[in-house]
Amino acid sequence: MKYFILFIVCIPLLIGCSNLDKAKEVRVIGQMKPDEENQYHLYSFWSAIPQKNWKEEETNNDLRRQFELYFSFNVPVGKLHLVSYPSPDSDKFNDYVEVLDLNEFPTFIILDNEGIVLRTTNVNELLEFINALPDIEHVE
Repeated sequence: MKYFILFIVCIPLLIGCSNLDKAKEVRVIGQMKPDEENQYHLYSFWSAIPQKNWKEEETNNDLRRQFELYFSFNVPVGKLHLVSYPSPDSDKFNDYVEVLDLNEFPTFIILDNEGIVLRTTNVNELLEFINALPDIEHVE
């Protein structure tokens, strides 16, 4: 009988935890996406931000590859409303990693007002997608 009562008490706790995870996902993605149609936000996630002397000092080949990509990365102007490079040292970065299930770096995510429209680790795929976007119309 006591196991039954324990089971009954634990069920709401387990359901509550899964609802908290879903609420966190909705909150984080809601903050990332633009408010209006035909707007796009790019988030670029790197496992580390390169130091000034990374070419001489960095011995980790994976980080070296990321840094080379970081410095060759050139987003076409007039295609995106926001380009963000969250710092790996911030708490918000950890929320992104958890909610977006990031396990490869760099990872590029583009969102429109409905949610994620592109998720890739391939910079060529990213640039191809961005180049296909319409230019942003500026209202003067």
